[in-house]
Formats: sequence, C-alpha cells, structure tokens
Amino acid sequence: MVTITKTTRTINQRRLSERKNSQELLPTPQPQQPKLKMLYGRDLKEYDNLNVEDLLGQLSAEELEQLSSEVDPDDSLLPPSERCKDQTTKDPTGPLRRRQLRNFLTKFAKEQEDWPEIKKFVPGLKLVWVPKPNDPDGGMEEKILLDLDDGAEEALSNATEADLVDLAGILGLHSMLNQDQYQASLLNKGQASYDKFESIVKSTKPKKILPPEPDNDVDPEKTAKQIMENDPNLTSLTWNNIKYIPRETFKKLFNALKTNTHLQELNLSNTGLTDGPAEVSFPIKAIN
Repeated sequence: MVTITKTTRTINQRRLSERKNSQELLPTPQPQQPKLKMLYGRDLKEYDNLNVEDLLGQLSAEELEQLSSEVDPDDSLLPPSERCKDQTTKDPTGPLRRRQLRNFLTKFAKEQEDWPEIKKFVPGLKLVWVPKPNDPDGGMEEKILLDLDDGAEEALSNATEADLVDLAGILGLHSMLNQDQYQASLLNKGQASYDKFESIVKSTKPKKILPPEPDNDVDPEKTAKQIMENDPNLTSLTWNNIKYIPRETFKKLFNALKTNTHLQELNLSNTGLTDGPAEVSFPIKAIN
C-alpha cells in the first residue's frame, strides 16, 4: 500500500506540473474594454430613433456654420478653388479697381520698416562655403588595433596601393575592385603599378573583329516564280535581311507553297513581314 501511495502522488505531481506548463504556454487573454452603453445620460439605442433634420432645424446660423467647419471633411471631388469656405461675410465697400489696389499695396509695402536682420547685408559680399578640416583619423571614433606579426606589419606599411588591390582580390573583396582588377585577380596576372581602388576601367579592343555580313542578293521575284513552278533544284530559300519585299511577292510565295513539293527550308528573318501576307501562310501546314 505504501508503494502505491507514493506512486500515485508522484503521478499526480507530474500531471499537475505538466498542466501548469501547458497553461504558461497558452497566450494570456487580453482584457476586453468595457462597451459604451450610455452617452450624455441616455442609452445609445435612444439615439438611433432621433431625427437629425429636427435637431439641425433647432440650430442657429452661427451654430450651423461652426458645426459644418468641424464635421464636414474636405471633398476631393471639388476643385481646389471651391474647397475653401467663404469666411468673409462683410459687404464690399466699392468696386474693384485693380490698378489702384496694386499701387496702394506697393506704397504700403515701401512705407513699412524692414525686419531687424541678425547679420547685416553688405552689397557685393558673397558667402562662400568653407569645408571643415579633414579628420586625421578618418572620422573613426575608436581606432582599430590589429595584432599582426612584425613581418606582416612591415609588408603592409611598405606596400603600394597596387599591392593592396592585388591583396583585396586574393582575399575575395571583389566589391572593392573594378572588372579589370577582378579578372586579373582570378587569372593571377597581378595588378599594374598604376592601379588604384578608384581607377577607371579602360576600354580594350576585341581580339578579332568580324567583317560585316554581305547583303542578301537573292531576287525575291525570281525565287517566288521558281516556287510557283515547283523547281526541283530549289530546296532551300533564304530571304533574310532583304530590305524591301512587296506584299504581293509574299502572297505569291505563300500561295505557291501550298502546292510545292520540293522546298524543305524557308528563312524569312528581318524581312518586314506584316500581318496581311502572314495570314495567307496559315493554312500552308494543313494543306502541304
């Protein structure tokens, strides 16, 4: 009996600890905010049955204007000139005379005293921007101390910038190099003595310049006639890069291909083929 009691207590303790752990893993429910039920001493349901038109009819003109300025949002559908409400209720004192108004404003502006200037204006004096002196430490707040061997420290202190460029390529710092320097580091060619991190990539001549392709001297009218006559010697036809081929010549070719039995290859690249003649070529595959 003692063994059973101890075992039962041990099992119950394990279940209790597992239940506590599972409750700790569950997200704690957020406290819900109390819903608003009363407003100005009345139930919210009573406001649903109120007539808004009657309430607005009890307001004065000044109260309506104040309410519209606080409640009505800006209407983006209106033009900008009509979005601003008229804030002037005074009657005009007279007709608008633009010339007299402009002269009055000019005279009034000249009679006004200038604002006090913190720094007096001197005619002919130009303020030139003066840069700050360069920081000898390069703007670093803390110096980086490297623990290097005596030989490595001496080699880096006597190394030129071209040697540092080559070292950056060996270490894989390719973002600091341009394309030529990166290629030289891959091929282990070494950097030129004038190479720097800010050096400009120079153009290189290609090793082999291909001559321009000759013009296509195929006669479209003649070859289209051969296709129509089903010439057995014409098995390949190339009209590539011919500058101008009439639409009727294309139509003759496509109509002749419906009955031709010897042509095996047709090339029409860069010939200016439009949709009109191309529609004639659609049924060729189904017929022939």
